[in-house]
Amino acid sequence: MRQKIILWCLCLLTLSVSGIGGAAEKTTAFVFAPDESFSHYQQRASVYLNQHKVWVNVGDKARELDAVMPFELLPNPEQCEKNKAIGVLLSHGLSDSPFSMRDPAKALQQACYQVRVILLPGHGTKAEDLLTVSRDDWRETFRHAADQFRKEVDVLYVGGFSTGGALAAEYAWQHTESVTGVVLFSPVFKVNSSIDWLSPWLALVKDWLDHYPSDDFAKYASIPLPAIAEVYKLSKEVRHLILDNPKSFPVFIALSEDDQTVDSSVTENVFKQGMVGPKSQMVLYSKTQRSATTDRIKVYNTNWPEAKILGLSHMAIHGDPENTYYGAMGEYRICGWYLSDKPLYDACRTDNANWFGERSDDLSKRSPHAARVSWNPNFRSLMEEVSFFIKANANNR
Repeated sequence: MRQKIILWCLCLLTLSVSGIGGAAEKTTAFVFAPDESFSHYQQRASVYLNQHKVWVNVGDKARELDAVMPFELLPNPEQCEKNKAIGVLLSHGLSDSPFSMRDPAKALQQACYQVRVILLPGHGTKAEDLLTVSRDDWRETFRHAADQFRKEVDVLYVGGFSTGGALAAEYAWQHTESVTGVVLFSPVFKVNSSIDWLSPWLALVKDWLDHYPSDDFAKYASIPLPAIAEVYKLSKEVRHLILDNPKSFPVFIALSEDDQTVDSSVTENVFKQGMVGPKSQMVLYSKTQRSATTDRIKVYNTNWPEAKILGLSHMAIHGDPENTYYGAMGEYRICGWYLSDKPLYDACRTDNANWFGERSDDLSKRSPHAARVSWNPNFRSLMEEVSFFIKANANNR
């Protein structure tokens, strides 16, 4: 991320505002409509995705479509008591798809909660569709989905990953009377860069820093600059909203101190200064700190040499090791750091003795083609804590 942002600066030296970029034609984004049922939204999504998605493997369309579709999971009536209907609305992050929320959604379903996962506009089709969407398109979909869901359940929680986490936190701060709590995985309250403020200016003159075709049917390989600029603006607006209006509203946050995508130190400050309630909790994963527990913060050390893992990545926090695609023995390994170097990329994908983590010099010393870890060995324990948080606060509603 830091190297890419440095390139943005170089772009400013070589491009003029009247020159390159900003030529993408505005198209109508696929959003959740006001007062729309979730089933109708899913039907429209299926048609839209079939018409617009670029398939990684045209022979596997059914699987690829299922991965990016918005979905709903209902509690098993034979295993769950018929008490309060508790709903959890979740959103994925930038460049991802609903597939990235499947593991926590399944865990919450097993804990007897009704879970819905939305598709943010510009996602699930092709990366070029992110050129013309705005943060307000994302807000609109999240708001309409949450407004509809809260009419159908007794207790509503909102949550999400990264950009989806920022959207959930914003909605909760604006609707504390109707939302019981928030569950956030690696939320973005600031991009992990000291010059992220340049992104809106760079987006005026250039659409892409790199543009690779994706071999991952659940995630884009490249993100256009206009979308990064929208995340920068959204995270800044939500950060100020929370810090300027501290609330005792219940929030659960799980994040990695070693996150190279979002600035975890800013997230910690937002939690401490803006999410001030005694019921709010933070789970922090760190490769350097010792495991410890205080009143509101629990730290887990993530230096796991026996598993060849050094630190958790931005996307690993809510990943199940048993996920057959992204998990420890999954079929897809995250090696996007090496897309411009095919030999390194191939070595990263195929080395059975490879190391995993978040990008760092320490990780590179252990393997020159280390992969980005996409699962959390502590996943089950984390989701038990999330479930307990939801249940405890729902009982007080």
